[in-house]
Amino acid sequence: MLVKLTNQALDYAWGSKNLISDYFGLPATGKPMAEIWFGTHDGSPTEVLGQELSLQQLLEKSGRVDRLEYLLKILAAEAPLSIQAHPNPEQALVGFANENAAGISLSAENRNYKDDRAKPELIVALSESFDALVGFADPRLISENLQEVLEISQAGVLQEKLKSWLNWLSEKDGIRRVFLDSLTASEINAELIAELVDLAEQCPNLVDLVSHLNAFHEGDRGIATALLLNRVTLSRGEACYVPAGMPHAYLSGLGVEVMLASDNVLRGGLTKKHVDVKELAEVVVFEATNVELTKSTQLAKGLKRFEIPTSEFSFYEISLSPQNMLIDIELPGDGIFLCTAGSVAVSNSQAEREVVAAGEAAFIGKDARTFSLTGTGFGYMVIGSN
Repeated sequence: MLVKLTNQALDYAWGSKNLISDYFGLPATGKPMAEIWFGTHDGSPTEVLGQELSLQQLLEKSGRVDRLEYLLKILAAEAPLSIQAHPNPEQALVGFANENAAGISLSAENRNYKDDRAKPELIVALSESFDALVGFADPRLISENLQEVLEISQAGVLQEKLKSWLNWLSEKDGIRRVFLDSLTASEINAELIAELVDLAEQCPNLVDLVSHLNAFHEGDRGIATALLLNRVTLSRGEACYVPAGMPHAYLSGLGVEVMLASDNVLRGGLTKKHVDVKELAEVVVFEATNVELTKSTQLAKGLKRFEIPTSEFSFYEISLSPQNMLIDIELPGDGIFLCTAGSVAVSNSQAEREVVAAGEAAFIGKDARTFSLTGTGFGYMVIGSN
């Protein structure tokens, strides 16, 4: 089975109105175009071009009942996404079952677990830069930044709060205490956040971050929480892996994201959506992280595999030219190829063929033994393990 895929952009408030349309040459909707999903998750069913069927319906029609274990997305952020973390497999199973038993509707605003799967993810930058917050920074770095704010603060609630946080950060569970306090303390209100922003904008290491966050989330206590996280800027083609339990927030930019097929999100600020601090605290791993770019292995000219610790799928970067074609590549499982530039002909061992242009995708069923990619183009491909 080889078919072209299409889907509508989700208009989440943080999405960009022009990043996707400008980069891929797709029609702008006039609304934020935040994400385009390719997969079988019910959150945004991918359609089979020209067949008036979703990809999942087509698979069921051919006798398949299982869903794809992965989800591929185009993501375009104009405003910062919420600070969030995703559960590990055991937490997802338990959380989903508990909320079902409690009778919480899947569409309820206070629903934490939309399915029973974990959601580790990888983001690859398509724009020249992609900004994000990923993982907790070293407590010493956090302390240095907070100390700089403290030194220019005036006596009052914020000054006392900063002193408390600095004391806690010298303790073993300091990150946890400060993180939870930033999300729950009653004295952290819009007025205190405004004072924090005003002071942090006078600090060279913090001004860009707090100014960007405050522009879109004025008065949100998540601005304080964000000071605990690593600032990461990816250049085009660079990737970052976010495992279960790692707090993160994408700030701006265009990228391709791949993950296990889940929509489980526990939020912790920079949002008007439901925040369940108690459940978030169960999911988050409170450890400092030295964020590293995800490495890749060159398998052949024009074919790189990202080295990510997931057994359910593999993810590849693909670059093609008339002098460089990928012919008869083994297909261990179902695959989705997303073209991000140029034009690529996708074919398989069953003599099926589709041509995809920038912003288009193709599904290659595992009933074929091999697939081939030719043309002049660039893209990314995810292949399931079975």
